[in-house]
Amino acid sequence: MSDFKKKVGGFLKGDSFSSGAMTALLIAVIIVLNVILYTLVEMFGLFLYKKDSSDLSLSGATESLFADAVEKAKIDGRKVKISFCYTEDEVKGHDTGSFVYTTAKNFEARYPELIELEFINIFTMRNDDGELIEDMDKFKKDMYGNETMILKNTVIFEYGNNYRVITDTYSTGGFANFFTLDDNGYATAYNGEEVMAGIISWVLSSEHKTAYFTQYHGEIADLAFSNLLASAGYFVDVVDLRREEVPSDADLLVISNPTSDFEKAAEGSGVRSEIDRLSAYLEKGGNVFVALDPYVKELPVLEEFLAKEGISFSTTPSKSGKLLKNIIKDPRNAITTDGFTLVTDFSGGDVAASVKSKVKRYNADGNVILSKAAALLIDESSNAVPILLSSSASMTEAGGKTVDDKGSYCVAACSERDTENGGKAKVFVVSSIYLAVSDSLVTNGYSNRDFVYALLDEFYGAGKMPYGCKVALYDTQTLENLKLGTAKLYTLLIMAVPLAIAVTGVAVITRRKNR
Repeated sequence: MSDFKKKVGGFLKGDSFSSGAMTALLIAVIIVLNVILYTLVEMFGLFLYKKDSSDLSLSGATESLFADAVEKAKIDGRKVKISFCYTEDEVKGHDTGSFVYTTAKNFEARYPELIELEFINIFTMRNDDGELIEDMDKFKKDMYGNETMILKNTVIFEYGNNYRVITDTYSTGGFANFFTLDDNGYATAYNGEEVMAGIISWVLSSEHKTAYFTQYHGEIADLAFSNLLASAGYFVDVVDLRREEVPSDADLLVISNPTSDFEKAAEGSGVRSEIDRLSAYLEKGGNVFVALDPYVKELPVLEEFLAKEGISFSTTPSKSGKLLKNIIKDPRNAITTDGFTLVTDFSGGDVAASVKSKVKRYNADGNVILSKAAALLIDESSNAVPILLSSSASMTEAGGKTVDDKGSYCVAACSERDTENGGKAKVFVVSSIYLAVSDSLVTNGYSNRDFVYALLDEFYGAGKMPYGCKVALYDTQTLENLKLGTAKLYTLLIMAVPLAIAVTGVAVITRRKNR
């Protein structure tokens, strides 16, 4: 032991290394550990949550959603069957499947007349009672005839002839459809109650809606937003307007954060363009949901289409003549130090008032947060009306320079008008990507998800929604936290090991100089 102490002492005194070699070694160690730590964080995320069974208990939000179905089930005895493609022991022991299992068991316990569970070994095709499952083949296609995948993480919801097959093809962990994932695929929250409630409601319904996402314009295909629409009762699909019309069964068309413009044919060319198809869908009484990133270059064709519905961006010309969108900054009420993450207010008007009342039923404040939003202009001669506004203390800037400080700018608006065929053309526009991405769809204390549900319910007439369901946040990287105090904690945790090494290195070098 004494020889070991002598060698360590000699090492610290620099007997074995030159001062330059020792410094280089310490720097190399710090760099390597930084790389290792960064890689681990990128691969696995930094989770500051420990699952607690109380986090997975059901709220009271589903009582009104299922009240009629429960009464009907008491009479006819028909139940919604939730089938896991795991044995019960397997799913109970699964990292993410155990969450879904617990929620399903909670639903079964709360609604025993309506819900029953089944656990299937998909290799033997037998359930936990040893009974052979003979009708699994029908689930290899959904109710619309599209191919589906049956894997071990598949969960099947079935009621009569209606069924939904939920298979995670996105993540390696499994059951991603019941979680909210960030841009890197890390789970930031578990919203199984909401997803399960929405799908149960879907299979109970005799009428089903379909939402289509446009594609090939750089749109963001955010899983959290797709899952929200699925929970709202929509079957989600995509449409390529370059080659086809908007399908006749489209109850909603979503344009989610495009980075390139839609095609418009030259006058008199006779070519059927994307914007022609989009306009035709709207004229038939279509519903359009648009989320735009104000930092993306101009999209003149799409913006002209929206302007015809009475909604356009407030812009300022740059020295080069390029139109810059006026970005809203709120130095007084923003929740981040840069002033660009806004707590919005509801505007006046019937649509906004009705949406607000639905949101506030489950969240007393009813606040919606948006980040990096631009000011929208409303054509007073149109049927467009604002829904969400920034506070009266806000201002706008373009190119980093202040434009004006009038406050209370519109950040979300809707337009509804009659069409020639007797329908209603409805368009909603939000000037920020954060109503269509996971970073703000699950928040701690804000109502973004319920706002979207209320919009689908009130404005688009989609019907019953899983409002107010309990969400278990288990990563602090939500929109309102990441840039605040939690960000400091997150940064400190990431830097803790390298910082400790750096301090040790300084101590060693100082000791060597003073030896």
